[in-house]
Amino acid sequence: MGVVLFIDTQTLILIIIAFVILIIWGPSKIPQLARSFGQAVREFRRGARESEPEPELVEVARKLGIDPTGKSRDELLTEINNKLAQQKKVETKTTVDPKVLEIAERLGIDTRGKSEEELVKEINWKLSNK
Repeated sequence: MGVVLFIDTQTLILIIIAFVILIIWGPSKIPQLARSFGQAVREFRRGARESEPEPELVEVARKLGIDPTGKSRDELLTEINNKLAQQKKVETKTTVDPKVLEIAERLGIDTRGKSEEELVKEINWKLSNK
């Protein structure tokens, strides 16, 4: 009678893969393959470390009121850009020519939260429809 081995499917698959590798590349190439695999893992880890934000980026984020805890470099850059874009929108909305504001108010146009460009368009529309 023969000996029956109880091997689960995962172990069997690993044994088959190892056997196929041994047949294809031979025993002399296996150390070289293992070395290449190790180098690939090291490069992957190095790349993962590089995705961590630089101290300067963390400092800028904190100055803008962004919590950098647990965020990658790309996530921080996205948040910083969004915050700067919001600040720019606020700045451009507050720099409306007083003459444009006066004309818009005389025509009964609501000026709150609108840019100068939006107000000029509304003024032109109101004047062309009178």
